[in-house]
Amino acid sequence: MTLAVRRFATFAVVGIVWALGVQFGNISPAVLPQITDVAFAVIELLGRETFYPALFATVRDAAIGLAIASILGIVAGVVIGATPPVERSTRLIIDFGRSFPQIALLPIFLLILGANSQMKITLIAIGCFFPILLQSIYGARRMDSTLSDTVRAFRIPWRLRFFRVMLPSASPFILTGFRIAVVVSILVAVAVEITSPVQGIGRELALARNYYETDIAIAYAIYAGILGVLVNAAVDQLERRILRWHLSDKEA
Repeated sequence: MTLAVRRFATFAVVGIVWALGVQFGNISPAVLPQITDVAFAVIELLGRETFYPALFATVRDAAIGLAIASILGIVAGVVIGATPPVERSTRLIIDFGRSFPQIALLPIFLLILGANSQMKITLIAIGCFFPILLQSIYGARRMDSTLSDTVRAFRIPWRLRFFRVMLPSASPFILTGFRIAVVVSILVAVAVEITSPVQGIGRELALARNYYETDIAIAYAIYAGILGVLVNAAVDQLERRILRWHLSDKEA
């Protein structure tokens, strides 16, 4: 049995269990509609005028927040990881930041920035910052000692050292953090949209739930999941291109 067939069979089993559970489990359609109703809702959304602007708003804000977090997280992470005294002095505050639930900052940023895309982008950037920062630190710390000694012996300028030595050396770890942050960006964007009146998929999901359109709400959740899968696949292809040299070394 091929991998594609196994994956299709898994979805089929989930669909059958869903259908039988709703049919014979006395579950209210307001709580969990029949899978066929959700399938029709998924198709129906493609014809709604509100669907595409909401999808665009979610993708746009997630991408902007991710880009901000990537720039700040990579630069700060490589510098901190390459400087042991700085890494030791910032360890406590970094551990606190990565453990803090970013969504808890939502009421504060609502008061400061208001319910708009700027507020959502800020929360997305904070949520994505720490995975990228931590992986960048790990990557910079694991730089080969021989390479580090060579760079120091030849007194290579800091700018050249950063872009030509430290950044490529840490890139496998950085891309791992970026992969995590990509998923986080979608999750935070949808969560903020659900809990605040900001345009996006999550906002439309919340409105559908308020109007008891459970099938539409689940359909929006499915599209959010599909978006996450597509973005993750794109990052996987990007990683294969950028780290072709690294993957070749591992295979050898």
